Amino acid sequence: MSLITTVAAGLAATVLGGTMVGAPAATTTLTVDGRCKAQFGIGQWRDFDCTASATGGDGGYHYTWQPLIPITVFYDDQGPESSGYCTAYADTVVRVTVVSGAETASANIPFPCF
Repeated sequence: MSLITTVAAGLAATVLGGTMVGAPAATTTLTVDGRCKAQFGIGQWRDFDCTASATGGDGGYHYTWQPLIPITVFYDDQGPESSGYCTAYADTVVRVTVVSGAETASANIPFPCF
């Protein structure tokens, strides 16, 4: 499992004529992690399934999946669950990116495609 956390900073305080007009906004943290598993098979390709989960942020998560190793293909690249196929007998890495409000977090997920 891999975890990368992205923190979006709140608004800075504005000072006008020595008077504080606004206070710093609360900082929120969006995190995402996931896992993938290839199915056993025969031949050059293996089907795989991935699941990701996000926490923090503003809610309303939008997931996008991306292959990082050549010849890895997703059937559907959006949502917390996705699947595809990869080259058999290779170590594979995919990335899931989650957007929630103004924050973005990504996680690289390595898994064997055996």
